[in-house]
Amino acid sequence: MDTSSKASKDKKRDKDVDMTFPASDAIAHGGATGTEPPRRPVDRKPPTITKEQIDQAQRGDGHKQAEKK
Repeated sequence: MDTSSKASKDKKRDKDVDMTFPASDAIAHGGATGTEPPRRPVDRKPPTITKEQIDQAQRGDGHKQAEKK
């Protein structure tokens, strides 16, 4: 096993152990359960971005330009 992979797994396990309370419970390394509220609204949709907005952002329009000295 590669040492960086082992170190990564050990770090994750340490984090999981820290998140477990009380110590007698199993390690909490899973996702949310059905009894926990969702982290964000379930009906939330991503913003709609138009091609014009993308082009504008690529040109830097709408952002403050740094003053050149």
